[in-house]
Amino acid sequence: MKFTQIPSDTFANIQLNAGILCTDFDPTTGEVDGLIGATSGGVSASLTPTFTDYGDDIDNCPKNMMELKKLESYEAKVSGSFVTVTASSAKMLIGAGDLTGNKVTPRNDLATTDFESIWWVGDYSDKNGTQNGGFIAVHLLNALNTSGFQIQSTDKAKGKFSFEFTGHYSMNAQDTVPFELYVKAGTPETGDYQMTVTSVAGESEGKTAITTGATAGGSESYVYQTGYGLSIPSQNRVLAGTAWTAWDGDDEITADTGMDIVVAIIDAESKAVHAGMTKVASAEA
Repeated sequence: MKFTQIPSDTFANIQLNAGILCTDFDPTTGEVDGLIGATSGGVSASLTPTFTDYGDDIDNCPKNMMELKKLESYEAKVSGSFVTVTASSAKMLIGAGDLTGNKVTPRNDLATTDFESIWWVGDYSDKNGTQNGGFIAVHLLNALNTSGFQIQSTDKAKGKFSFEFTGHYSMNAQDTVPFELYVKAGTPETGDYQMTVTSVAGESEGKTAITTGATAGGSESYVYQTGYGLSIPSQNRVLAGTAWTAWDGDDEITADTGMDIVVAIIDAESKAVHAGMTKVASAEA
């Protein structure tokens, strides 16, 4: 079935786990600071544009005429429930308030200091190491909790503190949309054994073009095997014999779409130093 398939790099492009909420994140280094609290039930982020269709009331003009549509603004929200709270995070949930010791005193007036930078950061891609892990990050600018302070206690269970942080425009930067979005694939950690293997349809019928996330160097070389129900060999396992075929790292490989393909980099003693696996995508007739 030609159209009953998924991209061969699906696992490399999946967002995983619930993510975290924090007040400081560096997207260039992946460093996190200012964790706000533990959440339950995941976090929802919505970055919604509002449009005006200036052709809506014009005779003979179809709705949603591209040239007559204008983007007015964005509404950026991050919502969910905390299961932990501190005096500091309670002040954030109140919205307009002052923190003195362990007391939060609410105010009737907002101050610019009530608005904070809020980040939601979640794991992304098949590379999730502590140094080079991939991430998706939503950064709310001038964020304020607009749902008020809420606590839902439960008999013999944890209390939950709902939140809905909303990003805001600023008079000082009126053209700046109140959010930023980052999508960064992970890269292998130093010394990682498992490597990515990607298969795309080749130039010729029945051929697949393979790329790998690691490169053979020095006395190392590539081998591969194709079949069904295969698995990635363990590190330092000797990969020799008829089950493994030598590969130059460039030529297209003959294989059927949907088969497993395992590619490994071996040293001079045929021991595996890197290996990975994917589903074959082969050129069709």
